[in-house]
Amino acid sequence: MISRPVVTGEGRHALARPGTRVGEISQVRNLSQGAQWWARVLRAVVLVVSDLMVLAACAIGAYFTWARPVLGQSAAIYLPLLPLLILFPLAYGAGGLYPGFGVGAVQTLRRLSLRTSFVMLALMSFTFSLKVPHRYSRVTVALMWLGALFFVPLFRYLVLSAARKWKWWREPAVLVGRGELMNRLKEVLDAALSLGYRPVALVHTGQADPPLSLRSSAGPPRDFEASEVPELGKRGIRVAFVVDDLPRGDGHLLDYLQQHFRHVILVHSMAAVPVEGVVVRDLGGSLGLEFTNQLLVWRNWLAKRLLDLVIGSFALFASAPFVAIAGLAIKLTDHGPAFYSQQREGLNGRTIRVWKLRTMYVDSSERLQRHLRSSDDARREWDRSCKLKDDPRIIPYVGKLLRRLSIDELPQLWNVVKGEMSLVGPRPFPDYHLEKFSPQFLALRSRVRPGMTGLWQVMIRSSGSIEDQELFDTHYIRNWSIWMDLYILAKTSTAVLAGRGAH
Repeated sequence: MISRPVVTGEGRHALARPGTRVGEISQVRNLSQGAQWWARVLRAVVLVVSDLMVLAACAIGAYFTWARPVLGQSAAIYLPLLPLLILFPLAYGAGGLYPGFGVGAVQTLRRLSLRTSFVMLALMSFTFSLKVPHRYSRVTVALMWLGALFFVPLFRYLVLSAARKWKWWREPAVLVGRGELMNRLKEVLDAALSLGYRPVALVHTGQADPPLSLRSSAGPPRDFEASEVPELGKRGIRVAFVVDDLPRGDGHLLDYLQQHFRHVILVHSMAAVPVEGVVVRDLGGSLGLEFTNQLLVWRNWLAKRLLDLVIGSFALFASAPFVAIAGLAIKLTDHGPAFYSQQREGLNGRTIRVWKLRTMYVDSSERLQRHLRSSDDARREWDRSCKLKDDPRIIPYVGKLLRRLSIDELPQLWNVVKGEMSLVGPRPFPDYHLEKFSPQFLALRSRVRPGMTGLWQVMIRSSGSIEDQELFDTHYIRNWSIWMDLYILAKTSTAVLAGRGAH
C-alpha cells in the first residue's frame, strides 16, 4: 500500500511532504453533508415513493378515462394488479436510476422510457400467456403506458428540482486537478439537476497552486494538508473527479486517490468528440474509445425525419388558429405584411426560404444600424451574441409577446414538414451571424438540417455568446440521439409555457 506517493517532474506536488501539519478534523466534517449512509438510503426511498405515486396516478387516470366511463368496468377487476407496480422501481433500480447520480438528463429519460416499456410489455405478455387479457381493457393499459412515459420523467425532474435545495441530497465529491477544466467541471456539477454531485473541495495540483489546496464550495476558502486528505474518505465522501490535464507521472496520484475514495472518475477535456454512445475497447491492455456520429447513420437519420413528420404535422395543424390570430394582431398594430421570409443556409449548404411571423418594423435594418451607431454598449452586446436585450427593431407589445412565447416561429413548422428543417437542430441564422462562426463549425453544421429549437436555446436561452452557441450546437451534432431530441423538445415546451422565449 502506498500511503504517500511521490509525484516527480513538472507536476510535483506535496502529497509526500514529510511533517505536514495535521489540520483540525472539525474543518472536514461540514464537507461531508450527504455522505452518510442514511442520506443514500433516503434518496432512494424518496425516488421510489415518488415513482410509485406517479405510476399509481397514471393507472387510476387511465381507468377513469376509459375503463370506467366507456366500458363500465368495476375497479375491483384492476385492484389485484396494483402490487405489480413494484416491478417498475425494480427495473429502474436495475438501470442505476436510484438515485441515478452521474447518469445525465438525456440518459435518465432514455432509461426510464425503455424500462417502463419493458415492464409494460412483460406484463402484457404474462397476462396473454395466462389467457386473461380479455379481463382488462387494452385501451386502458395503453393509456397508462403513455401516461407513465410522459409523467414519470416529468415528476422525476420536479423531484430533483425540489430536492437539490436539501443539503443532504447531493453526493459530496472532491475535484482534483488544475486549470480551467476543473473550474468548468465545478460549475457544471453545481448547476446540473440530474448529475447529483456537490463539489465540496478542490484539490489543486499545479505548481502555482498551494499544495493540495482544498477550497470548500460551500464557504470561504480553506487549505488542508496532505495528511488530511484521507479524512475526507473516512467521513464518507466516496467520489473524486480527476481532470485529465494532469502532468505525466501522476499515475501515483490515481493510486493514492483510489485508496481513499470508492469512485475515482477521470474527466477528459476532448470537447470535439462525442460522449454519448462511446464504446470502450480493450486493445491488448490499451484503452480504446470508439466514437460514432449517430446523426450521420442512415437509420438514425430516418428516425429523426419520422419524428419531425409526426410531431411537426400535428403541431402545424394545432397551431394554425394561433398563427391566424397572431397575424391579425400584427396587421392591426403595424402596417405591413403579417409574414416575412428570409433566405437561410440549409442541409449541405443549400439555400432555403424560412418563414416567420413578423415581429419587427419593416425598416428594422435601418433602426438597428442607427441604434448601434448611437450606443457603444449595444455594439459590444451585438458583437458578442448578435442579439440585443432592448432591441429597437421589435414592434412594441405584440412583437415582444409573440417572441416571448415563440409564436413567431410557428410558421417554420411548414419548413419542417417539407423536409427543409428539423424540429431540433442548429438555428438557421442569417449570413451576418454565420460569419462569426469558425470554418470548422460551419462545415459541421452544414451536414445536418437546421432546427426550430436547439440545445443552446434551452440551456442558455438568448444570453449565450457566439462561443457558447458553437459549443452547444457542436455537442448536439456529435452526441445526437432520439432521446436528446425528445429532451430538448420537452425543455423547449416548458420554456415557452414559462414565457422564456427568444428576446
